[in-house]
Amino acid sequence: MPETAISSPSKTNSVVKSRIRRIGKIIRTFCIVVRIISVALLALALVGIAATYAGHDLGNTLSDLAGSSTFVQVVDASIGAGSVPDRDLRMINLFAFALSQAVFLAFISVLNGLVRDITENEKPFRVETAKQLRRNTFWLVLLIFWNVLAGAIILLIALLLSYLIEYGAYLQEKADETTRIQEQVIISLAEITENKSGQTGQHVRRVAEYTRILADELGYPQEQLDAIRLASTMHDIGKLLVPTEILEKPGRLTDEEFAIIKQHTTDGGRLLENVDGDVMRLSRTIAVDHHERWDGGGYAQGKEGDEISFEGRIVAVADVYDALTSRRSYKEAWDDREAYDEIVRCSGTQFDPQVVEAFKNRYDEINAVREQLADNIEQ
Repeated sequence: MPETAISSPSKTNSVVKSRIRRIGKIIRTFCIVVRIISVALLALALVGIAATYAGHDLGNTLSDLAGSSTFVQVVDASIGAGSVPDRDLRMINLFAFALSQAVFLAFISVLNGLVRDITENEKPFRVETAKQLRRNTFWLVLLIFWNVLAGAIILLIALLLSYLIEYGAYLQEKADETTRIQEQVIISLAEITENKSGQTGQHVRRVAEYTRILADELGYPQEQLDAIRLASTMHDIGKLLVPTEILEKPGRLTDEEFAIIKQHTTDGGRLLENVDGDVMRLSRTIAVDHHERWDGGGYAQGKEGDEISFEGRIVAVADVYDALTSRRSYKEAWDDREAYDEIVRCSGTQFDPQVVEAFKNRYDEINAVREQLADNIEQ
């Protein structure tokens, strides 16, 4: 697929998700390594407990390697140094160490599962994920039996991570809400344009579906298909500024009237020029470019070939096919096979040959959409 003009939320999301997956992969690899180390340390602690119980010197060695736990230090300080037999202290020390490793191992397993959920879900941040992490985080309190400082630090880091995930869920929800509002505005404007131009049927919906099918055939990532489908509904937004008597004129247009009609691409670009939102910017690109021709004979800027945005080239085919197969005030609808032949005939002149090939490959699906979304008027 050639480089496209899309810098839509779906593309941004794709980049973000890709980065999240990479970071998640690193974290999960780290979790695996830590789990292996924790299992080994837990095993050594259990061996040490057994050896100490049996009176073997190995127990003393492993207890010394484990270091002195906070719990042992508290026992020693509260009861008095030397009051508890050395063998019992070593047993307590190894038990506290084993408990800390078991708790840490369980938490790492939970963390690994949460990271997997975050990286594999369509929406990586969820409130439920944050709450689940917090529920499992409080088990880390048991780490204080081994080391108060280390336990407190790990507990605080885990809690902070859970609140960051929850905040991410909040931002994600707001972004989704913004996207929904943007979609509603686009659809509303498209419907107003369609009614203004006298095309009271399903023209906008058909062109949008044709565009989605063609973009899919041309290799657009799945997450970008909705963006180009939605943006294509605004291709004729500039017709809002064209007088109705010209749009609905039943006969042939004069040169002056056609010149006014051609201005709708420029007017569309101007209407959308200062509108924020990635899909709206893509809508502007399509509005400006969808009447340009591959051979440079289109309007309004006379672009040719790759100078025309790829989305503009896709919508050009979708729009013309629907215009040919739809009834208008100035013409009858063409037979679908005649329209197909016309699109193919204009490959390399009016249309990008690559887009025409996609049209040919998915024509049965496109024609099925045409029949499904047929206008409720006599053809």
